[in-house]
Amino acid sequence: MKLTSFSARPPIPMSLAIILTVASVYLCAQTPTRNQGTVKADVWQVPISQNLMPHFEEAHGHKVLYVDGRPFTVLAVEIPWWDLIYGRYKETENAYDYLYPAAEKMALNALKVPVKWSMLEPEKGVYDFSYVDHAKSMAEKHHLKLILNWFGHYASGDGTIYGNLSGELYAPMYIVSDEKTYPRAVDGDGNAHHNAASYDYEPIIEREIAAFRAFMQHVKELDSQTHTILMIQVENEIAVFGWNRRNPKMWRDHSPAANKRFAENEFTDDLKFTAWDLSYNWIRRITNAGAEIYPIPFFHNYVGGKIADWMVGGAPGEDVETYLKFCPNISFIGVNSYFCAEWRPDYSCGRASEATVEELREPLSRYRVGRNLPAITEINSGATPVASRLAYIAIGEFGAPIFAPWALTVSYPESHAPYVLPGGTLANGAFALRDTYSSLSKALPQISYYAGTDKLKVFMSTLPGQRFSQTEDVNGLKVTVTGDDNGQAIVMHLSGHEFLLVGYRTGISFQTPAFHWPEMKSIHVEKVRWAGDHWEHDGEPSYGVDQSKKTLAVQLDTPQVVRLTW
Repeated sequence: MKLTSFSARPPIPMSLAIILTVASVYLCAQTPTRNQGTVKADVWQVPISQNLMPHFEEAHGHKVLYVDGRPFTVLAVEIPWWDLIYGRYKETENAYDYLYPAAEKMALNALKVPVKWSMLEPEKGVYDFSYVDHAKSMAEKHHLKLILNWFGHYASGDGTIYGNLSGELYAPMYIVSDEKTYPRAVDGDGNAHHNAASYDYEPIIEREIAAFRAFMQHVKELDSQTHTILMIQVENEIAVFGWNRRNPKMWRDHSPAANKRFAENEFTDDLKFTAWDLSYNWIRRITNAGAEIYPIPFFHNYVGGKIADWMVGGAPGEDVETYLKFCPNISFIGVNSYFCAEWRPDYSCGRASEATVEELREPLSRYRVGRNLPAITEINSGATPVASRLAYIAIGEFGAPIFAPWALTVSYPESHAPYVLPGGTLANGAFALRDTYSSLSKALPQISYYAGTDKLKVFMSTLPGQRFSQTEDVNGLKVTVTGDDNGQAIVMHLSGHEFLLVGYRTGISFQTPAFHWPEMKSIHVEKVRWAGDHWEHDGEPSYGVDQSKKTLAVQLDTPQVVRLTW
């Protein structure tokens, strides 16, 4: 056991060597095993659910995602979609296979995988789910779950049903090529946009509902026993026309059918109309149809940002409260929040962000609307520590059910720093995210269950890279955490003297009269990981007791979980 000394972590005196040896022998003798017969119930054994399907339950005062009957948080990254080429879908089906083993190496427990409507319905009424089957097979081979993104509509670039007619074709070609049957949206100047569908005409909605029902029926038949597919993202950053969101003439559809609905329902505000129109007339019907078939969680995602003081987010119609009101089968709405110190006119980043803790919290706080459970469905990828720091905050403080940077092969908003290189090699920020995800994974049910409560506290520096020392009350007891080099920790305290310490590159100390001989004989320090229904030994902890100061210090140098009792 090596104890490293530096200014952020007080050195442990060498005189403690004998005490540590005695304590270790004592603790080994006292540590219960599963084969000892009657063992005291583990206080960290969180409640299980009899419903094994992926679903949300009210638990411990907040909504918790359950998977296979246990609390769960999705630790993911998204993969792209443009290398899956229209007209060559079979030929390009394996384009992203090398990302599954890379995801496993990064300690992800899930991949966020886009599935385009155009892939699943190559001809009207003819369905092909081979890509879904292939993604499930690859995920299971590499011990991953899946979040499937239903892309019938895409609004991050120009256009919603296609960006181009190859890799970025979302709706099927029979929809794209027939604007008479499937009319297009019209902007405030009266211009119809061929790449933007109007959702005020029934034919396209009817076709998408039919396709989505077929998709969910296949997911049910494919996965209702194995639960590899956890959730469905329905569409992506929806808007009316695409990315020109700051132009008021594109805040709503001005087609004849849309104008009629606007007038009949006595709207005066274009954004409020869009939120109601898209949620009630489109997303509600799609998600209701899907839930009738196979009711796993459905969710939305939006672009973070402000377009009006009273509206949440940046995309026209991005009104979280309205969508949740009219779409009862939307479980939550996540935010796609990107941090950059200097944005260029083309939305690329001129200078990487050094976001403070409060700045990282801001988009999650803004999405705490009504029944919503804030989540991060896209965030910076690349070399900066934004994602690795925000994950602890989102999951620990807000109980986010999913955290997923965009994307494995694309660094955004910074350029040229992907997590995974073309050969599958990890690079840039992949290692920092791996530290974060691997540490969380070792106690994921406990973190998921107690997230957002007074029993859990997140510790990190205010700015990235800083040394820090922070003392906080965690459910009635004082805890001091020190660290540097973007180290961070989660401290959980249920009651009495029972703590769970999660993190890396930090030191965690406690002060109490119990840390003195002979009272210290009751101290139990164990490095552990959760193995489904019990703790497993995970190596030797690094800790020491300073009897003169009645202080115990635990070192979390590498990603780990330590259980502490006294």
